[in-house]
Amino acid sequence: MEVYDKNIVWLDMFPFLSYAKKVKLLSIFAVDKYICDNFTNNARVKDILTEEEILKMSAFLGEDKFDAYISAMEKQNIQLITIHNNNYPATLKDTNEPPLCLYCKGNLALLNTPCVAVVGSRKITDYGIVVTKQYVKELVAANFTIVSGLAAGVDSVAHRTALEEQGNTIAVLAGGLNHIYPASNFNLAKKLTENNLIITENAPDILPLAYHFPIRNRIIAGLSRAVLITEAGEKSGALYTKEYALNYGRDIFAIPGKITAETSMGTNKVIFDYPTSITLSPDDMLTRLGVDKKIQKTTSIQLDINQQLVLNYITADKKTFQEILDYTHIPASELNGILLGMEMEGIITKLANNSYIKS
Repeated sequence: MEVYDKNIVWLDMFPFLSYAKKVKLLSIFAVDKYICDNFTNNARVKDILTEEEILKMSAFLGEDKFDAYISAMEKQNIQLITIHNNNYPATLKDTNEPPLCLYCKGNLALLNTPCVAVVGSRKITDYGIVVTKQYVKELVAANFTIVSGLAAGVDSVAHRTALEEQGNTIAVLAGGLNHIYPASNFNLAKKLTENNLIITENAPDILPLAYHFPIRNRIIAGLSRAVLITEAGEKSGALYTKEYALNYGRDIFAIPGKITAETSMGTNKVIFDYPTSITLSPDDMLTRLGVDKKIQKTTSIQLDINQQLVLNYITADKKTFQEILDYTHIPASELNGILLGMEMEGIITKLANNSYIKS
């Protein structure tokens, strides 16, 4: 690790330091000089830091303490990528206040692959699940790495679908790597570290506090060529990601939802404010991203009268098994077989509570 990288990592050991103070401290020392060697003797340091901050930092000046910190990272399989490092993603570097250091677990090569962010509500509906899966499948097939925040809802569906499709995905945490949030995603996070990637700008033991989440979203937008909001309420954190994307000149896409659904008020408002953001199909989005999809010959699936009856009924909205049974009057045992066959053909999707919707 070069001297400048060590200086960045050393400053990152102190969570009480603001981004601005870290940048100022780096600017007053030569890139080939250890900050630790002249920290207490440099008069300009006192112009930047308070006496209390200097005192706290002075307790960690020894090179042995820094080496112990790095050793602890290595034992946890945490890789440190500073903004000075060649592995640092170029798209992120060219943004406002890019993280000085990224704490990473997993496949670092993904940091410099074409990425699309898929974000949205934590309170995802069946509709949100269907459209998120639909778009992620096509984005993965087009060789995009899926970036999201490992939150409940849309984020989790996006990451899991990317894994199911043997694609690549990056999770950007709000806190440190030792604090997976929500805890219910611990196993998903562990799975991501095997061949994919988890990153954060916060040291491992930093808790994911409320103010970390909107700040984290600048990284999601910064890594990505475009941001897709699949389902979001009026106050969804995904809208912060949208703002960062606009500031960075990224493409934004939003999937419309019912005008009466609270869970779609955010996405519908994005479309109202930015009409060109509307996307009605993955193909439409990919075309606007400049992806030249190969035209493939497909054999149309011939539906029998009962299959067509079922499909016509569930096209507009999800329906439960009982509702389909009541509408079609197909015997239950026969209907079970019809639905299973249509699901295997990819014509319909089975949701929670034994309900179905057109794929």
